[in-house]
Amino acid sequence: MSPGQPLQLTVLGSGTCELRPDASSPAHLVSCGSTHLLLDLGQGALRRLVQSGIAPAKLTAVLISHHHLDHLADLLPLLFALNYDPAMRTANLTICAHPDLQPVLSALQGAFDHWLVPRHPNVSFTWLAPGDQLTLGPIRLRTAAAAHVNTSLAFRLQTADASLVYLGDTEPTGELARLAHRTDLLLANCAATDQNPKPGHLGPRAAGRLAARARARSLVLCHLYRDVDPETARQAAGRVFDGPVWMASDRQVFTIGRGAVTTSP
Repeated sequence: MSPGQPLQLTVLGSGTCELRPDASSPAHLVSCGSTHLLLDLGQGALRRLVQSGIAPAKLTAVLISHHHLDHLADLLPLLFALNYDPAMRTANLTICAHPDLQPVLSALQGAFDHWLVPRHPNVSFTWLAPGDQLTLGPIRLRTAAAAHVNTSLAFRLQTADASLVYLGDTEPTGELARLAHRTDLLLANCAATDQNPKPGHLGPRAAGRLAARARARSLVLCHLYRDVDPETARQAAGRVFDGPVWMASDRQVFTIGRGAVTTSP
């Protein structure tokens, strides 16, 4: 891994399945030099990606945390574009997910026939289980099980100078605290309020406690429903975690490197 390359996180979708003009479904772009990884691709992800200035053909990999629609709906237009959009002819893309995405993908291909069957010579699938590792350019990927559905994965992305952990949807676990140990940035779902918990998700205090247990350096709360008041949630997480806490918003950019995290709207 080359020193001196920060990780850049662009929030493409800070929301949920709710249809909102200001918050698309979960999707996050992580870039390091010419390596571009898409963490989940809920509906609206590809449009937000183009708006961020990164052409979809430049993507190195797509990492899918689990196969709920709000986390992978844009996989269908991506596969369609890989076959029929001339601008995608230069793509060299790996799609990474739990092996149980295979029957889901097969069922979709059965419904849509050849339109979703990848014919692009440089498109491949890599099936990941908890504990697997993979190198994508200068980024080292490690996975862990997330406590949401039995095929959910969390991802740690590590370079020589920076680290980021994306939990996807999950409840807190010791395994996730270990995955996020001393990470520079913990990207955690905050789909619930402390007063109204949602099974398989985190509220702000639970996310803050997990960040504190992991000794993470900073915390970003994403996957926000309308009933999660951003400032109330930020303050609640901050009462149990003493590092910086940010509430994600679409198109927000974080730069991570050498133990420091900075952000711009």
